[in-house]
Amino acid sequence: MKQFTLAITLTLIFSGGLLAQVEPQSEEGFEPLFNGKDLTGWNKEGPAGFSVKDKMLVCNGSGNWPTWLRTTEMFENFVLRLEYKTRFGAESGIFFHAPLYGRISRVGYELQIGGPGGIKRHSTGAIFDAVAPLNAAARHYADEEFDELEITMNWPILKVRLNGQLVQDLDVREHDSLRFRPRLGYIGLQDRGKPVMFRNIRIKRLPDKIRDQWRPLLGDHNLKGWAISKNSTAKWSVENGELVGKDGHGYLISDGLYRNCELKTYIKSSPLANGGIFFRWMSEKNRGFEIQIEDIPDSNDPTGSIYGRVRAERMPFRPGEWVLMQVFLNENHCTVRVNGVTVAQSDKMGGAREGKISLQMHSGKGWVRWKDFQVRQVTSNLNQVEK
Repeated sequence: MKQFTLAITLTLIFSGGLLAQVEPQSEEGFEPLFNGKDLTGWNKEGPAGFSVKDKMLVCNGSGNWPTWLRTTEMFENFVLRLEYKTRFGAESGIFFHAPLYGRISRVGYELQIGGPGGIKRHSTGAIFDAVAPLNAAARHYADEEFDELEITMNWPILKVRLNGQLVQDLDVREHDSLRFRPRLGYIGLQDRGKPVMFRNIRIKRLPDKIRDQWRPLLGDHNLKGWAISKNSTAKWSVENGELVGKDGHGYLISDGLYRNCELKTYIKSSPLANGGIFFRWMSEKNRGFEIQIEDIPDSNDPTGSIYGRVRAERMPFRPGEWVLMQVFLNENHCTVRVNGVTVAQSDKMGGAREGKISLQMHSGKGWVRWKDFQVRQVTSNLNQVEK
């Protein structure tokens, strides 16, 4: 009787073919991220070739890089579990703490799947182009086998298990390429042009630490919380949730006071536009210091420069596209990151003090756009990244 029951069970599992899905066992605290029926809870970014088939998220590889499928919700700390299978040497990635724009593998995190074996920064189980896996744990499988992946992000600790083997065990603060990456973002699946299948995608939420510390500085419809400088000739407005400065010179000054803070915003500017973000602003005669916005590689102070102090020698993005700018201000130290690359740093920012945040337009007919403009107060510490 036991043999008969086992035979029926195996028949049910495999009767749907090699791709039939085995329902996961109950897991306390986990909830599905994918309902097995449709793309509810997910958004396509670009022409990503994702569809639902046999309770799986199937990427047919029709998208052109960079295209991906992302959750509609952002996550901070979590345990993510899923199963995946690649075909024909396909490479792909699992994104987390991912931004809307920019090179996700550099701004956020990409856990590499598929691709070359071994223990390299581009091997399966690597934090792509940053940290090689501890073990080569991907299965050398027949077509019916899936790899089982678990990603635990409880900042600053990141652990990844592949098929039960520990492949990442990191304190991200100890890695220069990871320590300033966002701690809140989307979870996503990459379409890199070849077929990949995903199933049993579920998540367990862990307590957030900083989500509620972020404060938006920009409303969706108006300039509430900001004041236009008295003699400004620039035009300031909010269009579709984006702050626009254009056609003149002047400042937009925030109400709040900040001494040590972290700021993040997406920016985009027209050719030859000249703008900036001032910190510790007191008045037009005592402006604090400026992070420059000028998408001209040969400028004396291109985008990301600490104006007049440290030149951004790299401009790691294409002018005219949305790009994430992050500024970390801690007493006399300032770090500026653009598109996931540290472009300027200084520990000689003068006397630390409270001041306002101010935006500048310094151009005749150019424009700069800002969106998702947020800031959070931080406690001073010598290492510039919270413990």
